[in-house]
Amino acid sequence: MTDNVQATISEAMDTRTINASTFELTMTNQGSTAPIAAAVSCNAQAKKATLDPGADLEPQPTYMATIKGGANGAKDVAGNALATDKVLSFTTAAPADTTP
Repeated sequence: MTDNVQATISEAMDTRTINASTFELTMTNQGSTAPIAAAVSCNAQAKKATLDPGADLEPQPTYMATIKGGANGAKDVAGNALATDKVLSFTTAAPADTTP
């Protein structure tokens, strides 16, 4: 999968607090909890945070994207931290059958 992972945020966030340490991508059904390398960007006007994985994601596993809360997590523009982690779960599509 070559698409990026996006999270829509309901309020204005301090974009400096949404980075590789607070917005992580992991592949959960392989038993791994290690983050997958990904560039992180945040568009404050569109209220979207984007993960751009460093490599294509594998077809069919389940992934989790987590925006971390708490004192060291993402914060809104007033400096209020997310109370808890926000987790997005998704599964990538199987490759298309190209057999004639």
